[in-house]
Amino acid sequence: MSASSLLEFLRRELAPTPGRGSKTFRLTLACVIATIPILTHHIPHGLVVMILMYLITQEDTAATVIGSILGVIGATIGLGLALLAWEISLDIVWLRLLFFVVFLFGGLFLKRVLTIGALGSAIGVPAALVMILPDIYPPNPEVLTEFVLWIWWCITLGLSVNVGVQLLLSRGDPLMLLQKELATRLESVAQTLRRLAGERIAVPERDSLRSLEIGGMSRPLALLKTAATIHVWAHERHEGLSAIITLTDRLVTSALALETLPDLPHDPGLHERLLNVADGCERMRRAFNELYLPDDWVALADEKNALPPFPLLDIERTLDQIALAVPRYSEELNHSDAAPAEKRSLFLPDAFENPEYVRFAIKGTVAAFICYMAFIGFDYPGIYTSVITCFVVALSTIGASNQKGILRFGGAAVGGLMGLIALVYLFPNVETIGGFWLVFGAGTAVAAWVNFGTPRISYGGYQVGLAFYKAVLQGFGPAMSATVVRDRLIGVFFGLIVFGIVEQLLWPVRAQDALRTRLAEMLHLLADLARSGTTDKELTTIAADVDSLRRRISQKVEELQGLIESSKFESGDLDIDQIQKRIGEGQLVFVLLLSLARQAPDLNRVPDTVRAAVINLDKSVATALEALANHIPAGSQPAVPELDDRLNAFEQAIGGQSAQSIELTSVFDARLGLYRPLIAAIEQLSFETLNPERDTHAVLALAIQ
Repeated sequence: MSASSLLEFLRRELAPTPGRGSKTFRLTLACVIATIPILTHHIPHGLVVMILMYLITQEDTAATVIGSILGVIGATIGLGLALLAWEISLDIVWLRLLFFVVFLFGGLFLKRVLTIGALGSAIGVPAALVMILPDIYPPNPEVLTEFVLWIWWCITLGLSVNVGVQLLLSRGDPLMLLQKELATRLESVAQTLRRLAGERIAVPERDSLRSLEIGGMSRPLALLKTAATIHVWAHERHEGLSAIITLTDRLVTSALALETLPDLPHDPGLHERLLNVADGCERMRRAFNELYLPDDWVALADEKNALPPFPLLDIERTLDQIALAVPRYSEELNHSDAAPAEKRSLFLPDAFENPEYVRFAIKGTVAAFICYMAFIGFDYPGIYTSVITCFVVALSTIGASNQKGILRFGGAAVGGLMGLIALVYLFPNVETIGGFWLVFGAGTAVAAWVNFGTPRISYGGYQVGLAFYKAVLQGFGPAMSATVVRDRLIGVFFGLIVFGIVEQLLWPVRAQDALRTRLAEMLHLLADLARSGTTDKELTTIAADVDSLRRRISQKVEELQGLIESSKFESGDLDIDQIQKRIGEGQLVFVLLLSLARQAPDLNRVPDTVRAAVINLDKSVATALEALANHIPAGSQPAVPELDDRLNAFEQAIGGQSAQSIELTSVFDARLGLYRPLIAAIEQLSFETLNPERDTHAVLALAIQ
């Protein structure tokens, strides 16, 4: 990356985004408040108090409270297990090393297989570090035990202060914040379209669109994760909300692309089209607030007579796709009694079946153990951070690990430089607590601002704060030594080298390859979901199968969204934009198939001819999705079967039923209303797959009439 590219990246990533300033203020205030008990009561390890706030702080109160509770629980379990292990192994070196390896492996494995992966880190990191304390500090049992107890108290203090500040100043409910996030994006797109149509807008929206585009989906997805944890309503509709977040983000990207085009032609038809789409955005914004779409929605995209500019067509098409997902909320609610309540699990669906999780844990454990043997062999305990580095940068792909490694070293360098400046130039001139707070608060604010950026840079902010606090919180008097900063940088750099070598030698996994694989797996699972109603199983069994598939597909979608960012840190020719489009189309297919699956009980009341047509259509949909899934890793053109003939056969079957009851008519209409957009979405997905270079036109306009 050239210097100009790096500066542009930093300028973009450090630009203000919605909510970033308030989150920075709250975290800075919490850290400053925490220094009061630390300094007045001479609490050691104040660094731990600060860094935990970075790990836990979120915008909504619920996420912060849940994270704080889980953090205390995880640390208590990890430290408790380590103390028990000490009772057995403190004087037996080889046994202590065995516990060290076990805690490392267990923490890394839990980090991957738990639905809340941070809990695995909260258990594994403290436990593993406690086992190497005798190699860093004098092996006195009383001193070491006191050290561990102080660590636990620092964890509890930091999380308690943070929760108190968040409860007082945070804006609250994650579901309401998510609705506001989506509404803000739609409002920005609508105002941009009106301004391009020639209307006067008080505040130009370009900067707003740019900041929303920089933020991407990370903030709404984080809010959705918390909302689904505390709200049953959001949990039951997680898939639909996730699809809407993806599609709304595409609206912002397309609107920004439209705005960057040269002067648009002064055409009355284009002017009317821009205003119609702006009105559609306003109506959709109201729909998000009401959580239901008006019945009179009319398709905006004219696929057969599409005219440039094509970014405007993308906006129209995406709004039509969102319109397909919003009504699914009420349909799922009406059919919620047809299936048993979903059981929430602490582990991922394939936690004990997927060998990748074990390989991941082995790689991290081997790298950390090599670093441990190195700092023991060279009698250089100051670089114990190399062990932590191997744990935290151990991620599922090379790209993700490279990303975190770069951010870890870069953040440590910046934070170390800030700490060095404070030690050499500022603290010698500080004589009051007010001066200390000024320097401390300024450094905290810089680190917090970076920490609350996008996932592309946020981990670097945590590392900036960690290195800064390492320098300025060395004791209870003026901190004057820069040795700790030097040792930390050496430890981080050494850990990155060791882990990089191990990752390349043991089961290397590239993010771009994993992206293709996960996308293919998602399509295979969608095919299984499509054929779930074609069997002769009992309704309760079908409902259980659908529930299982729902969880597994949701997991794949989350993995895909994470792999998108990791892929950007690897070289390759993968078209990330096309993959993002396919993920959005796949999510729409998922929502529609889920709604069809939940109408399975209604099929017991329809005539056999109609049921046979439904089964044939479902099998054809599954075959089409399988063909697309097989194409992704192989790179060959898929032979997607024609679905229109099967759809026509279904329409003829329901049209041939004479004297239909009102109840059966509603069943037929509801199912037909789902099949049309489903087939259109699959065709759009196959068009993008067959020819990703050309601008393709979806046929979703047939779905909303």
